[in-house]
Amino acid sequence: MKYIILLGAFQALVVFSIFIIDHKKKSSDNILSWFLILVFVHLGSGFALHTLFPNAEIHKQFYTFITLIYPPLLWIYARQLSGRHLQAGRKNYYHFLPAMAGAVVYFTIAGYIILHDGTTPAMIIYYNQVVGYIAMISFPLYGALALRESRFIPSFWQSEIWLVRFMAAVFMSTTVWMLVMVFNNHLPATSRFIADTHLWGRIFTYISLLSICLAIGRVRILFLMDTGTSLPMLDYTTPEIAPAIASAGETVEKETTPDIPQLPRKSLLTESQQATIARQLKQWMHEKAVYKDPELTLDKLAATMDISRHHLSEVLNQYIGQSFYQFINEYRIREVIKLIDEHRQQKDAPNILSLAFEAGFHSKSSFNQYFKKVTGNTPSAYLKSKNVMIIMPEEMVKNALT
Repeated sequence: MKYIILLGAFQALVVFSIFIIDHKKKSSDNILSWFLILVFVHLGSGFALHTLFPNAEIHKQFYTFITLIYPPLLWIYARQLSGRHLQAGRKNYYHFLPAMAGAVVYFTIAGYIILHDGTTPAMIIYYNQVVGYIAMISFPLYGALALRESRFIPSFWQSEIWLVRFMAAVFMSTTVWMLVMVFNNHLPATSRFIADTHLWGRIFTYISLLSICLAIGRVRILFLMDTGTSLPMLDYTTPEIAPAIASAGETVEKETTPDIPQLPRKSLLTESQQATIARQLKQWMHEKAVYKDPELTLDKLAATMDISRHHLSEVLNQYIGQSFYQFINEYRIREVIKLIDEHRQQKDAPNILSLAFEAGFHSKSSFNQYFKKVTGNTPSAYLKSKNVMIIMPEEMVKNALT
């Protein structure tokens, strides 16, 4: 038993180390990192108990509250991948209330056991029953919700979809195993087909956690291979992925030399996948206004959207037909124009540079360049034209008739 626990804890630590040392992380990877930490703490504490108290009955009588964290964590991970987690916001934390309550009772009982030389309090029976029943409900419930959510995950996250479904299947099989053990315990002692349900229950749990850690490691390695430098036909001279670029506001677009024909890029995505990402990208622009971040880069936006930076670059270049900075700065210019119109409607003289900074620019030169490229006018000329249209419309009519 101890070696199964130790192997699972070690595997969780190894896979977690991959997340730490690698910089290509999606926001959903943080959830997997927490999952691995919980598995390590879960199995590590189990190994410590078996080592420090090898003959104590506590192994058979004390369930951990961490079990109640796994199911909602899987569901939130699936929602992160589908992009629908933003609809709930902080309400996602409500799903961890049973685990938080269980943690309070767990540490209270643990303190009692330590102070009384391994003697367990009477309340541990009720604690185990409550945790067991909640687990029997939450594992199939969140497993089913995760399976349902996997249908909304973009199809290019094939490995992640497989992981969600695999973990959901493990959780549901855990419920089946719990029901089998409950049925076995209600049989007469002479008719039971499992002699030690606690032992086999823990073995099943530890093997399940070990298999999940291996599955997470597999998906992580596949993701690193997918986003590695070996991908073909990636142009590292374009502004959106040049390593020397610090932010969109200070970037000046480089024109392609017309005498040198560019090699065609090999598409990594189908047209429908590109369309899906493009819709998500524009939704993020309209609903979250991420372009207002002056430090926004291709890597940062891809990590925020849980999309491979290479996939995002491909959609921008091939499907939308713009570079990253062209796309982002157009949204910033639209924001500036909207703010100018709001100020003019209120008959308030705007500070054009302040509006530019508010929209995400932090360079006057790049703002002036993109403003003229998008509107055809310099900022001062645009302000002058707005003054004419709003304040003196009758003079425009006179000039037009003469």
